[in-house]
Amino acid sequence: MHLKKLIIHNIASIEDATIDFDAEPLLSSEVFLITGKTGAGKSTILDSICLALYSNTPRLDNTNMQGEVKDGEKDIKINNPCQLMRRNTAEAWTKLIFRGSNGVNYEAEWSVKRAHKRVS
Repeated sequence: MHLKKLIIHNIASIEDATIDFDAEPLLSSEVFLITGKTGAGKSTILDSICLALYSNTPRLDNTNMQGEVKDGEKDIKINNPCQLMRRNTAEAWTKLIFRGSNGVNYEAEWSVKRAHKRVS
């Protein structure tokens, strides 16, 4: 798999971001490093790739936290990927464009939104 572009909207610490793996400096790099301060969005980038491909992320699967949070009239489990939507937003999504090992380009998406796109 060759990652081409990742677009993130309202997931965890990232409001809006686009990472173009087919543009410099990533295009000519065989290996690259994701760095930044705490809360900068390093894990969110990896979560976004996993959400687009699998509608889940290992970070939530491996949590020991239990319980539920009320979202309007609906209870959402702590380890539900919907919990990754940024606070006080009405929708969140991620889109990953990649080339498969068969040479075909694919787009994978994941999204969540509150009823009627209301913030609360």
